[in-house]
Amino acid sequence: MAMIAILGNTGIMYPWSGRMKTLVAYYSKSGNNEYLARRLASELGCDCERIAPRFGGMFFQLLFTAFKKGFGIRSLSRDPAGYDRVVVCGPLWMGHLAYPALAFIKRHGVKIPSLCFATCCGCDDSQKDDQFGYGAVFTMLEGMMRGKLIAAEAFSVGMILPEGAPSEEVMKARLSDANFTGAIAERFARFLVKVKA
Repeated sequence: MAMIAILGNTGIMYPWSGRMKTLVAYYSKSGNNEYLARRLASELGCDCERIAPRFGGMFFQLLFTAFKKGFGIRSLSRDPAGYDRVVVCGPLWMGHLAYPALAFIKRHGVKIPSLCFATCCGCDDSQKDDQFGYGAVFTMLEGMMRGKLIAAEAFSVGMILPEGAPSEEVMKARLSDANFTGAIAERFARFLVKVKA
């Protein structure tokens, strides 16, 4: 007897094999979103793909991010359309999704049955609706994906710092196996449950 699954609230039906074929795609400048992506891919036992901008240089990436336009991204070794679910990990800069991650979603979003998004960013939950918070990015992604965004989560690097650490330490903090514990690990576990659902 064949089983059918419906993806989220999309109405898209597909044969259900008990496990979704998942791709984790990431863009990372500092290495934090790469760490997050590789950890997700390891936990999910799935493919992991780096998103590479077609044109490099931090100045240009910041400019492209601010204007939400640029020279696109390089071709991938895997076709995201061949997966049931894609998880994108990417940083937020100045309250905007970094251009390479945005370009990936713009290029492939229409072909992806469902998307999850994770960001390792500098703002915490109390700042999510501020000018540079992640709330507006999550709302933008919901609009872009038209019901296909299954989960979105922010992992503040502040979660790995000691209480009362100076704010400039947030920009220097790097995720590692040694500090990926406590609140950030608990949030990761909850996000993983949503991704697997």
